[in-house]
Amino acid sequence: MRRLALALLLSAAGCDAPTPETDPSVAITPLTLPEVSLETADGAVALRGEGPTLLHFWATWCAPCRRELPRLLRLAEELEGARVLAVTDEPWSAVVAHFGDAPVPACIARDPGGELARALGVAALPDNYLVDDGGVARRRVPGSIDAASRAIRARLSSSGDPR
Repeated sequence: MRRLALALLLSAAGCDAPTPETDPSVAITPLTLPEVSLETADGAVALRGEGPTLLHFWATWCAPCRRELPRLLRLAEELEGARVLAVTDEPWSAVVAHFGDAPVPACIARDPGGELARALGVAALPDNYLVDDGGVARRRVPGSIDAASRAIRARLSSSGDPR
């Protein structure tokens, strides 16, 4: 009993110490993304040559996606030399309805046939991939992503290579 009390006392003493942030991404076997054209409200977007990219797969019906999308949209505005693409395979009518009276943000992209999601093996939403400047997926963050994560921001600002 004394050992338990001592263990609890010692663990409580460290409660105020900040916990170091862990990187939520995991390395994956590098995968060169297929040549697909993603549709945006302004036209088409390429997956190569635009700096490191966070590909965020989402849907308007996905509750966790709806909660995290505003933070990811802010991240997309804050990044320099990197970008966020929030990818869905839903029709534009559903995307436009999701944003209501607001214009569809530039970082929202459609993959009409779901080819990109299939190539990456996306099985559940949300799902996230860190892609280098050459269009090679290097890391994955399954599930919801913390847009404020210092580790994710550091990987996106790593000179085109989010390894």
